[in-house]
Amino acid sequence: TAVPTRWPRRVAFARCSEDEVVEGTTRALTAAEVEEVGNLAADDEWLGLAMELAIVMRCAVRESVKSSVRDFTGKDNYKLGDLSTEADARIKDAVASLRGKDEYELGDLSAALDEIAKEEVCRLTGKESYTPGDLSLEVDSRIKSAVATYCGKDEYEAGDLSREVASRVSKQVTEFTGKGNYEFGDISREIERRRSAWVVDYLGKQDYEFGDITKKFLTDFTGKSWEDYEFGDITKKAIASFTGKDTYEFGDITKKIGQSLFGNKQPKKK
Repeated sequence: TAVPTRWPRRVAFARCSEDEVVEGTTRALTAAEVEEVGNLAADDEWLGLAMELAIVMRCAVRESVKSSVRDFTGKDNYKLGDLSTEADARIKDAVASLRGKDEYELGDLSAALDEIAKEEVCRLTGKESYTPGDLSLEVDSRIKSAVATYCGKDEYEAGDLSREVASRVSKQVTEFTGKGNYEFGDISREIERRRSAWVVDYLGKQDYEFGDITKKFLTDFTGKSWEDYEFGDITKKAIASFTGKDTYEFGDITKKIGQSLFGNKQPKKK
C-alpha cells in the first residue's frame, strides 16, 4: 500500500546531512499505519484551521472596535480619554437640550431627573400636577387592588392576604396527602410513600437493597448487566453516543466538534 501523497503543510521532516547514511530495510505501510497517518494529518489540518480562524476573529473584532470608536468620537486616531470626553460632552448636550438650554450647567442633571420622575408619577396617578406623597398613595392603592383580586374580593381588608394564603396552602396539602385534617408529619410521610412507590416501579421489585438503583441505571444506560459491567463502560457509551461510532479512535471527539462547528468535513466512513 502506498503512502498518501498529500501531507499537511505543518508537518516537519528531519533532514540528514550528506555524510550521514541511513541504514535499515524499507517496507510498505500497512493499512492500519496508513489510516493512522491519515488521522494525524487530518488532526493537524483541523488544528491549523482553528488557529487561523482565531487569528481572523481577533483581527475582525479589533477592526470593528476601532471603527466604532472612530464613529463615536469622530477622530481617526484614538487617544486615551477620548471615549470619556466624548461621552461626557454628549451627556451634557442631551441634558441641556432636555432643559431647553444652550449649554449645560452644574445641577441641570438633577433638576432634569426630578422633572422626569414627577411627570412619570403624574402619568401613573392621572393627575395634572405632582403633589408630595402621590407615588406612595398610588403604589399602596395598586397593591391593595391586586391583593383584592387575588383573594376574589372587590375591596381589600386587613388580613385578607394572610387568610387567603393559609387557605390555599391548606387546600394544596389536602390534595397532596389525601387527608382532610392535616397533622404534623403528613407531608414527610407522603413524600416517603411516593418515593417508595417510585423505587418499586423503577426496579420492578418489592424488596429494595442498597445499590439496586445504581445497578438498574447502569443496565439501562450501557445495555449490560451488572455482572458484565466493566470500569469505563459509561464513558465509552457516552462517547459513542456523541461521536456516533461504536469504537473510539484518537481524534474522534475533536473531529465531531469541528464538524458540528464548521460542517465542512465529513468523517471517513469505514
